[in-house]
Amino acid sequence: MEFRESLELLRRRLDGSLKDHAEKTDYNDIGDIYRLQEYSETHYYMKAVHDYTPAEVEKLLAFVDPLEVAFWCREENTHKVGLPICEILKEINADARFEKFEPELSLKEKTDKLISRLDNDLYSFFDFLNQLDFDEITQRGERIAATWAAHSYMTNELQSDSLDESLIDHLLGENDPLQYLTDHWPECTLFGEDVLADIQDEIKEKQSQHEQPKSVHERLKNASRAVSEQAKPEKPRGDGAR
Repeated sequence: MEFRESLELLRRRLDGSLKDHAEKTDYNDIGDIYRLQEYSETHYYMKAVHDYTPAEVEKLLAFVDPLEVAFWCREENTHKVGLPICEILKEINADARFEKFEPELSLKEKTDKLISRLDNDLYSFFDFLNQLDFDEITQRGERIAATWAAHSYMTNELQSDSLDESLIDHLLGENDPLQYLTDHWPECTLFGEDVLADIQDEIKEKQSQHEQPKSVHERLKNASRAVSEQAKPEKPRGDGAR
């Protein structure tokens, strides 16, 4: 995407961000109103005043809410001249502080990522056990068996490509997917497919309850993806195309 197209995309996303923050503002809360005013001032500056570099546009487009990031860049700017966004992003640790778009992964990449996380969770669990004395370990015998069973069953299923992608996405969203699975493994003798069936029922139930208004970041993710798709030029369809 050329610089002018990227800049236009960023400006549209700044518009969408301001609109979403306005819709989420509690107009009975003075603090919320002041914050919206501050975001509006940042929006005007970023659209009408700031002289962008290509690197700044690329950096801001990587964030789910570029207006929020730009606001804090202005708020925490210690430079005497201008707003050097790329430098400020490093100074305020923006990559860790603000939500960024994660690249869309293929099913294989998701599968490999989940296997890796299950392995890491298992190693962490073993490290925890190594710090316990013998009596404490024996008291956790059932938990140990369930953890091992969950890890073994899941890695086998993942390696055989027999799991639904929505289940993999759900587990990747957990901080500790192995512990999450173990919590659903009430008996070490329970069949793994029964556990997964229960989890998928929970997923469906949560999805049916998620008719509530989405968070600003969720809405911005969906909106900005739609804007990005609209911004993609159509491929020429010549008769000699192969």
